[in-house]
Amino acid sequence: MLNIYRRHVKTCLHRSEGARYLKCSCPIWVIGEINGKTIRRTLKTRDMQRAIRLAERIERPSVERFDLLPCAQLGCNERVERGRCSQHQRGIADAIGAFHAAKADLSEGTKRNNRRALRVFQEHVGDVAVHEIQAEKIDAFRSVRGISANTWTKELQILRNFFKFCVQRKWTSENPAVVVLMPKNVKPTDKEPYNPNEIVKILAACDTFGQQAYERLRARAMVLLFRHTALRISDVATFSRDRIRNGEVYLRTLKNGKVVKLPLHPELKKALDVVPLPRGATGACRYYFWSGNGTTRALTRDITRTMKAVFKESAVPQAHSHRFRHTLATEILGVPGGTFEDVADVLGISPSIARKHYAKWSRQRQDRVSKVMQSVFGSSPRTTDVHEKSESANNVESVGWIGGRHGIRTHDPGVANAVLSQLS
Repeated sequence: MLNIYRRHVKTCLHRSEGARYLKCSCPIWVIGEINGKTIRRTLKTRDMQRAIRLAERIERPSVERFDLLPCAQLGCNERVERGRCSQHQRGIADAIGAFHAAKADLSEGTKRNNRRALRVFQEHVGDVAVHEIQAEKIDAFRSVRGISANTWTKELQILRNFFKFCVQRKWTSENPAVVVLMPKNVKPTDKEPYNPNEIVKILAACDTFGQQAYERLRARAMVLLFRHTALRISDVATFSRDRIRNGEVYLRTLKNGKVVKLPLHPELKKALDVVPLPRGATGACRYYFWSGNGTTRALTRDITRTMKAVFKESAVPQAHSHRFRHTLATEILGVPGGTFEDVADVLGISPSIARKHYAKWSRQRQDRVSKVMQSVFGSSPRTTDVHEKSESANNVESVGWIGGRHGIRTHDPGVANAVLSQLS
C-alpha cells in the first residue's frame, strides 16, 4: 500500500509539522511497498487530486481508467489525461531539427534563411510544444522583429512552411501561420537595367581597379559573363570550362530535358581565354574562377567583394551584379519576337515570374495595349461636324461622343470653348 505525503521545501511555513501535513502546496511524494518492492518517489505534482490518481495507477496499473480523454489528434485512439499523446506532440526544438533534416536537399542560401528565421522564432516562443503555438504568438513575434515588410513576408512564408510540415507529421492540427496576414501594398524595389554608357564604365573599371593583372582579368571576364549570360553570381563563381562547347555557352537543362544554350560572344570568349588559373589550383583546373578548394559560400563571398570594388571604381549609381539579369531580360523583350518564355528560359525562372517583373519593359506588350486603347476610343459611334456650326473651330482635330460626353481634340483652349458653346 502506498502513502502520500508532502516533502516540504525549506521556505514552507509548515515544515515543522512534518510530512503528514498535507494542506500546503509543497511537492507530493509517495512511499510504500508493492509486491515486496519498496517504492519511494515523487509524483511530480503539487495537486492532491492528481496525486491520488497517480498513486492509484501505481498500485493498480491493470485497472481500467475512466478519467482519461482521447488524444487531441484526429484519428488517434490513444487516451491521455489531457492534450496529445507522446506520439503526436513535439517540442519546438525537436520539430525545427526534424524540419531542417527533411529539407537537406535545399540550396545553401535557402537553408541558411530557414535556420536564421526559425532560430529567432524559437528564442521568442521559448520551450513549448508545437501544438501550443497560436497565431497570437506569431503576431507578437512580428511586433518585436525590427525588419522591413519585405523581409517579414519571406520569414512568414518560412513559418508557414514549417507549420505545414508539422501538420503533415501530425504534431499539430492546424497551421497558425496561415491566418497571419501578409503585409499589404509591399512593392519590391525596381531595378533599372543598365544603359550602354554604364556598361562601358563598368568594363573600364575592370582595367583600373586593384593592383594586379590577375584581379583585373578575372573581373573583366566575370562582368562579361554577367552581361552576356545573365547568370547569378553563385553560378558565375562556379562556372566550369565544360560549359563552353562549339562556340556556345550551355546554361542549364530544363525540366523537359531541353538544353538552354546561348551563342558565345566574341568579347566574352576573348576574356575567358586569358583568365589566369585560380590561385591554389593544381594542374588542369575545371573552373574558371575557383580552384575547387573551400566552400562555394566562401567563394561567392570573395567574388561579391571583387564585384563591389569594380562597381565602386566605375561610379555607376546602385550598381549590382543582379542588374545584368534585368538588362538582358529587357533587351530580349525589346527585340521583335522576344517573349516572356524566352526570358524565362534564359534567366532560369518561370514565365509567370518573368511576366510579373518584366512586363513593363515589353515593347510588344506596350504596343498591343496602345492599339487596344486606340480601337476602343479612336472610333466613335456618333460624330458631329463642327465645321458646319462654327468657322472658329478650324484647329479642332475631331469631335465625338464617348460615354455620353463630347470628345474634343484641339490645341487651342479658345477654340475648344467656342465649340462647346455651339454644341450646347
